[in-house]
Amino acid sequence: MQNKPRLLIIGPIFNTASGPSGQGGKLYLKFKEEGYQVYKKSSIRSIVWRMLDTMWGVCQWWKYDIILLQSFSLKSFYLQDAVSLLAGWLKKPVVFTLRGGAFCEFYADNGAWCQRVLRRAALINTPSRFIQSCISTHGFTVQYVPNFIELNLFPFQRKQVSGNSLLWVRAFNDIYHPELAIESVHALKAEFPDIHLTMVGPDQGTQHRCEVLIKELGLENYITLTGPIPNHQLASIYQSHAVYLNTTRYESFGVALVEAAACGIPCVSVPVGEIPYLWKDAENIIFCERDAESMAKKIAELLKNPHQAEEIGKKASEKAQDFAWENVRTYWVPTLQQLRMSQKRVA
Repeated sequence: MQNKPRLLIIGPIFNTASGPSGQGGKLYLKFKEEGYQVYKKSSIRSIVWRMLDTMWGVCQWWKYDIILLQSFSLKSFYLQDAVSLLAGWLKKPVVFTLRGGAFCEFYADNGAWCQRVLRRAALINTPSRFIQSCISTHGFTVQYVPNFIELNLFPFQRKQVSGNSLLWVRAFNDIYHPELAIESVHALKAEFPDIHLTMVGPDQGTQHRCEVLIKELGLENYITLTGPIPNHQLASIYQSHAVYLNTTRYESFGVALVEAAACGIPCVSVPVGEIPYLWKDAENIIFCERDAESMAKKIAELLKNPHQAEEIGKKASEKAQDFAWENVRTYWVPTLQQLRMSQKRVA
């Protein structure tokens, strides 16, 4: 272990029933399995206390060699600014991983700030070719490193699919546009009287609005809101539904989409952000316009053509295999070792 760099992964990385949250939490677990000494910050939900806890973790310079900073836009960028500034004073290299589908728009509105902060990075990577493309135009070298999923938790299995069943899995947040899924059910119910949509995810501000919309459209018997479900229990949900709906306004990678694809459920999606970089329309996904009529039409085509749905699901599952940890580690392990050796030479 002493030959491997000690790592501090900065999130947020909340504790959940499925373990540490997000890609930062998954990296934490994988690096531990690989024999690294690794720390994570922070699991505290309060923004103020999480920032203080994170900065205290950075101040403990004797514990770690490299910081892996999960970098998002908007309010969280203040923390990334503070972390990278403090890390510079402590002479600790920071690897920025740019996440969040709105990062490019954030950069466009805050160019000088982003330039100043990102110049502090020893390395910059992103799981999004979309983000890589737009940030690279500003003079930065940005490496593409996809997210990974635990494929063993999401096996291909399509033996117990429930009729005309639709599935939506994201947070109830305006970014993910849950209303589009609801409106699509309304457009489908005349042709498919047994249509049913399951919506899985936590409330992040728009659930009440969605509940009101469901009542206004008379869809109480057509839609079920389950609340959040632990990640390790999602596979059975993906495996038992006919079509997965992806309605997001922004997308830097789409972990939920990859998890769904691994289970073989065909997806109808709006082609935003990273999605058209990873997926091919009519081959391993179905693209639609951002309106209920277009989405409903594409859903109907899959429901009426089970052979097509099956083929798209199979191709999607094959594509999902690209995002196994075994593939992603081929970037991380040598990169961290090289960064550690560079750090030793400077010291």
